[in-house]
Amino acid sequence: MSEMARKHAEICSPVVDRVLKQLARELLLAQSSDWAFLMKTGTAREYATKRTSDHLSRFNRLHDQLATNRIDEEFLRECESRDNIFPNVNWRYYA
Repeated sequence: MSEMARKHAEICSPVVDRVLKQLARELLLAQSSDWAFLMKTGTAREYATKRTSDHLSRFNRLHDQLATNRIDEEFLRECESRDNIFPNVNWRYYA
């Protein structure tokens, strides 16, 4: 995330800005303390593991698309629709 934020900090198209915002969301959601807590306590281990895995999978897919400059805007829209928390997340903090 930091590498991508630094790379695009100066020049950023609207679609790249959207990807970087979604990358930040996916990362924050994957790092949510609730998932690790649920996994550790076994309260909802399978659910928490799936959620963490799903967020990391979407992060990796978007990251790879941005790295290769082949952004699938339909996939991006799906991600934005699914996880639209923090609409104004500032990805530049990662730079």
